Amino acid sequence: MQRFGWDRKNDAFVFVMKGNIPVHVSWTFAIPAVLPFLHEWSRHPRLALIHTVIFAALLFLSVFLHELAHVWAARRRGIGTQRIDLYLFGGIAWFKPGAASPYGWAWIAFAGPLVNIVLAAGFAAAYHLLARPLSPVDPDGLFSSPPPRPDTFLEWTLWLGALVNAALAILNLIPAIPLDGGAIARHLLAPRFGAEAATRIVGFCGVVLSVLRFAIIVPAAMAGILLWFPPSFRPNWRAFRAAGNKKPVQQHPA
Repeated sequence: MQRFGWDRKNDAFVFVMKGNIPVHVSWTFAIPAVLPFLHEWSRHPRLALIHTVIFAALLFLSVFLHELAHVWAARRRGIGTQRIDLYLFGGIAWFKPGAASPYGWAWIAFAGPLVNIVLAAGFAAAYHLLARPLSPVDPDGLFSSPPPRPDTFLEWTLWLGALVNAALAILNLIPAIPLDGGAIARHLLAPRFGAEAATRIVGFCGVVLSVLRFAIIVPAAMAGILLWFPPSFRPNWRAFRAAGNKKPVQQHPA
């Protein structure tokens, strides 16, 4: 990191990594870090502050390393990075124009979730070495309370680190646009079916999954919990309908 400052135009904190790669951290990135613990602030503000800071640090570390993995994999294939954006729904690595095989692009897309898988395994192993086995989640509290907390902040940090990275890996491997899983599927299918057909196939999967997710979102909303998770309907519907037929932009949301 060489320089840092505040981008007033985009309301984002900016720092520049080695290699002159700017990283923009939008203020909206703080929203998912704060939301899980809002109910604690009225009862235990000090504890809520500690939990929020730990979760925010873990979320930033997990998403940032995810994007750095994309950057590293792209650099190995001679493709530079324009910038990295961290915002409400995760992150995006924007690449400079470059050439790679479909399997090369698939590897670049897979590098991010792979890092989260490794991190999840590392946090889980550390937890089991330092604490008792993972406690099961109370079904009645799935949408109404934070995850179960071990006895110490260290144990809870390790437990939460495994959970955050496992969730990021699973969500990003969903075969839908604009997730990494969609990019992986599109690039692997393109040599066999062609780029347009591959995009339509992934778009169709994304449309189906975006509809099925309401089986979770609606019950959660009825319980008073506003819940959102990918994939979104619109980009997948556009891909399925082949709207615009533009060359895909090489980006990898976290």
